[in-house]
Amino acid sequence: MPTIPPTARQKQVLRFIEATIETRGYPPSLREIAHHFQMSGTRGVERHIEALEKKGHLRKGAGARALSLVRQSQGRSIPVIGQVAAGQPILAEENISDTLTLDSSIARWENCFLLKVKGQSMKDAGILEGDLVLVKPQASADSEDIVVAISEGEGTVKRLLRRDGETLLMPENAAYKPIRIGKHGNFEIVGKVVGVLRI
Repeated sequence: MPTIPPTARQKQVLRFIEATIETRGYPPSLREIAHHFQMSGTRGVERHIEALEKKGHLRKGAGARALSLVRQSQGRSIPVIGQVAAGQPILAEENISDTLTLDSSIARWENCFLLKVKGQSMKDAGILEGDLVLVKPQASADSEDIVVAISEGEGTVKRLLRRDGETLLMPENAAYKPIRIGKHGNFEIVGKVVGVLRI
């Protein structure tokens, strides 16, 4: 991780490289950087690149455009839900069994949480008992999404399926039966599963 901040000029060079990558999908050449900053040659650019590399902000490979940014990862403390108690919000203190620090590039959704999986009903989707699923909070989901839902007061991880006007919570294990949601059933989507962690 960088321990030395860039100088004001180095910061300008770094921002130009970042902006070019975002716009074009690849970094600028040394000549393009020199032209942008109205430098007479590329030697000054090379010195800035070398300094940014030493400070940990850039990586330089072989070639005129072989620059890549070193992204700074920041950890976020994400609550782990051990079980869902009936009648309580999913993130109620009583439901939180632990916290886990995840890179913010992985846990990038506001109020996302981890839910510890119980049972083998989703094993054919690669979700096993004891796994942690990363959940993006949302009150609705598309058909075929894997969701965390509360049905009749019980929290469950299932694939949401809507067909012929019927809503089903489908297991990914032939040994388990689908949960059929009636029109007046006690049913709530808590969030969409966006990742699986096995620790």
